Amino acid sequence: MTTMKAIRTLCAIGLLGMASHALAAPPGGFAGSWVNDNIRSSWSDGNFPTGKMSLRIQVTFSQDHMIYHSVNDTAKGKPPMVIDFDAVMDGKPYPLTGSARYDTVRVRRLGDDQIELLELKGGDVIVGAIWQLKDNGKTLMRWGIGKSPEGKSKSYQEFFSRG
Repeated sequence: MTTMKAIRTLCAIGLLGMASHALAAPPGGFAGSWVNDNIRSSWSDGNFPTGKMSLRIQVTFSQDHMIYHSVNDTAKGKPPMVIDFDAVMDGKPYPLTGSARYDTVRVRRLGDDQIELLELKGGDVIVGAIWQLKDNGKTLMRWGIGKSPEGKSKSYQEFFSRG
């Protein structure tokens, strides 16, 4: 192998190593507290509770773990729905608590500003979503498709502001 080829090979290996290290690092821009933006959010069936939805999400990272906590107190007069999970971002299933609709979550990092999150019940995907940072990290947008308890699917686009 010529010296030039050896240098190119070492540079390529170094770049691949840096790229894989960058993807292994937690996507820190998602960390923090997020509050649902009712005005910008929508559901494909037109029934988004505009002005009524009350959802706060707290996201933290520890190495390759995404730690999620949310409180949805939209249904006034009922206890809030609190959902928690701690999932390695490796696309494998991890337990989720607080929901009758799903019992596991699968999280996978797609890039610095995108995460795929699947919520499952008994191995069946109930909600599939892509999370993406917008507006230089000031906005979290979740776009996905969910299946209702009646088996009907709808898409949604939800926006969150830092809060």
